[in-house]
Amino acid sequence: MNQFHYSLMKIKLFKFILIIIFLSPLSVFSKDIIFGIPQNPQNINPLYARDAASEKITDLVYEKIFNYNEQYTLTSKFVSWKNINDLVFVFTAKSHSSKFSNGREVLLKDLYFSIKKNHHDPLSKYFEDLKNIQHISLNGSIIEIRLKKPDPLFIEKLSLPILPYDLDNLKIDLSQSSLGSNQFQIISNKPLILLRKDGIRIKFEEVKDPSVRALKLINKEIDLLQNDLSLPIINYLERQHQIKTHSSPGTNVSYIGFNHQHELLKDPVVRKAIAHAINREEIIKFFFNKDTQPASQILSQKHWSSSNQSPHKYNPQLSKNLLIDAGYKLPLSLEFKTSTDTFRIKIATILKAQLEAIGINLKIISLDWGTFFKDIQNGDFQLYSLTWVGLKSPDIYKKIFHSNMIPPFGLNRGLLQDEKIDNLIKESYDKKNWDSALEYIHQRVLIYPLWYEGNFMASLDTICDFQLTEDGSWIGLNNIRLCHD
Repeated sequence: MNQFHYSLMKIKLFKFILIIIFLSPLSVFSKDIIFGIPQNPQNINPLYARDAASEKITDLVYEKIFNYNEQYTLTSKFVSWKNINDLVFVFTAKSHSSKFSNGREVLLKDLYFSIKKNHHDPLSKYFEDLKNIQHISLNGSIIEIRLKKPDPLFIEKLSLPILPYDLDNLKIDLSQSSLGSNQFQIISNKPLILLRKDGIRIKFEEVKDPSVRALKLINKEIDLLQNDLSLPIINYLERQHQIKTHSSPGTNVSYIGFNHQHELLKDPVVRKAIAHAINREEIIKFFFNKDTQPASQILSQKHWSSSNQSPHKYNPQLSKNLLIDAGYKLPLSLEFKTSTDTFRIKIATILKAQLEAIGINLKIISLDWGTFFKDIQNGDFQLYSLTWVGLKSPDIYKKIFHSNMIPPFGLNRGLLQDEKIDNLIKESYDKKNWDSALEYIHQRVLIYPLWYEGNFMASLDTICDFQLTEDGSWIGLNNIRLCHD
C-alpha cells in the first residue's frame, strides 16, 4: 500500500511539473543568447568602468539622468531643467515609467544620490566632471545644484548612471552584480550574464581571436558577434547562407596617441611626418568594411562642434623631407604598443612598414588587454593606437589635451603641456565654437585620428531584432530575441 501511494504521488508530481512547463512563458526555458566579444569588461561597476566593453555593459544596465539624442543634444525622461543664473541649476521631476530591476520606480532621490555618490568618490570616473559642484540639495520634487564657477557644458556632465538611493542597505557589490535601472541587470560576473526584464538572458563569451570568434558563430557555439573583425573575415561571414550580416557607418574614432614628453614625439615635425606617412585609404580598403571612413578629428563630422577639417594626405616624400629638413639623422626608432588582438597586431604591422619607408623604425610591443590598457592609462608608452567609443561631447577635448587633465584627473595620457591649447579650449567654451581649437589640434597633430570604423554584426538566422548603433554600443540587445519567440 505504501509503495502504491508513493508511485501515485510521483505521477501527480510529474503531471504538475508538466502543467507548470506548458503554462510558463517560453523565454523562461529558452537558451541563453550568447554574444561573442573580443575582451571581457575590466570593471562592471559604473563608477569605474573605463574600458569600452565595461562602458557598453553599464549602458545596458543603468539608465542615465541625461542622454544624447541623434542631434547630439541632451534630453532627460526624468527631469526638466533651467539655470537661474550662470551658477545655479534647478531640476524638476517629470513623470516617467522607469523602474529598477526589483520593480521599484526610479525616484528623484535616486538621481540625487547618484550625483552625490560620484561627486564624493575621488576614484569615480565622473569625479573630475563634478568637482565644480559647490552644493547640491533635494527639496520635494526639485534638485538644486550650485556651481563654484560657470560651466556652459555642465548639463553634459550629468549623463550619469542612475543608482538606487538605498544602495548601501541593499548590500550590492556593483563590481559583481547590479540592481539595474535600465533594461538589464547583472546576475553573474563570471561568466558575465545579463537578465533582461522580460526574462531574456544574454551571456557574454570572450573570444579574443577574431577568426575563432567567426568560426564559433558558424559552428553555432555563439549566437552573434559585433565589430573587431578584419575584412577577409567579414567577407567570409557574408558568404555563409545560415548567417545574417549587417553593416553601417560608425562614429567611433581609431587614433594614434603620442607621448608628448618623449624626446622625438614632443616635436610637431615628427608627429606631422608620421601623419603624412600613413596610407589610411589603403588600410581601410583592404582591412575594414565599406562603411569605414578616414577621420580628421575625434568627434564625427556630423557633431555640432566639429569643424571642416581635411584628413592629412598620404605623402611619404613630404614626411621624409620634414624629418631631414628638421635635422634628424635617419632612421629614427620608436615603440608602438598595441593589444594581442591579431587584427590590431596586423594593423600595427602595416603601420610599421609604412613608417619604415620614411626612415622611422617601429618596434611593436603587443600586450594582453589588461596590461596594455593599464600602460596607456599610466602614460607608459611612446606611440599606441586605441579607439574612442561613444563620445558625444566636445568636453573630450579638454579631458585629453588640457594640461590640468593629466591622469588621474583626466585623460591627458600623452602628458601634453601646451599653454596655447589650454587657452583655445577655454575660448571654445566661452564662445561655444571649437573651430580654432580643432584647427590647432589638427595642425600640431596633438593626436592622429585614423578612421571612423564602420560597424558590422553577424548572427545566426535564429536571431531577430538586433540593430546596430552608430557608436557601436550593444543597445541592440534591448530588443534582440530568438526568432521563434
